[in-house]
Amino acid sequence: MPPRATLRILLVGDERKGGTKTIVQHHAAWLTGRGCEVEVVTDREDSLADKHADCVVVFGGDGSLLAAARRMGDNQMPTLGINRGRLGFLTAFENEQTHQALTMLLAGQLHEEQRLMFWCSMVGLDGVQSEPVLGLNDVVVSRAAVGGMILLRAFRGTTELATYRGDGLIAATAAGSTAYSMAAGGPVLSPDLDALVLTPLASHTLSARPLVLPVGQGVEIEVVETGTKKYAYCQIDGQVQMQVPVGGRIVLRPAPIRFRHLGPGPGHFFEVLRAKFGFAAIARPRPM
Repeated sequence: MPPRATLRILLVGDERKGGTKTIVQHHAAWLTGRGCEVEVVTDREDSLADKHADCVVVFGGDGSLLAAARRMGDNQMPTLGINRGRLGFLTAFENEQTHQALTMLLAGQLHEEQRLMFWCSMVGLDGVQSEPVLGLNDVVVSRAAVGGMILLRAFRGTTELATYRGDGLIAATAAGSTAYSMAAGGPVLSPDLDALVLTPLASHTLSARPLVLPVGQGVEIEVVETGTKKYAYCQIDGQVQMQVPVGGRIVLRPAPIRFRHLGPGPGHFFEVLRAKFGFAAIARPRPM
């Protein structure tokens, strides 16, 4: 993003996490001292949809970044993530790099990369569709903790894509492909792709494999059987949960808005893959 004479910056953190509120306030003072207009939000339940800023800085882990994206709704602002969690794959900088990140932000040295977002809703047996929930990473339809296997069907329009019997199914965006989907054996997708990957969870069919497809008009997932339970469960970005009865459907549609991710540049994604996951790393001899 280009430098500006006066930047309006929104700092977001979760005051329930130890030390976060103090850290956010410290950096608010640092930015104010450099001529920025700063607003602070530390209540994780507060909406960000009515906020106005040139950029948002989120202090927290991947969950905090996903929550901020959902809370912005249609009002997506350029967003920089500072990792104060464990893995922090979506966040662009680690906690000890905060000063470097903010300095680059003020100098206009960060790059904006847009990420696919989606709306997810549930259609019940009565045909009524629930209020859609905005997501960035993934939708997981799964069985109850105890209750046997479930049977799901994935559709695009009138075309049945696949049937899955097992623990459930993950529908992940490219940005979300490095989260639960990857842990379940799904492929890694470059986050700039407009694509979805369907990854089965503990499938009872050996032929069931992850499926990558262009996002198109999205997908629908029908709950056909739920074992001994009355419902399957649907989680959006691991944070919003709903129950889906037998015969109900989860509807995932691409959103017309994009998450506006701020980072060092396009190659950063692959650097993080190697650094945090050892992705495609080859052992090299130590220098003598």
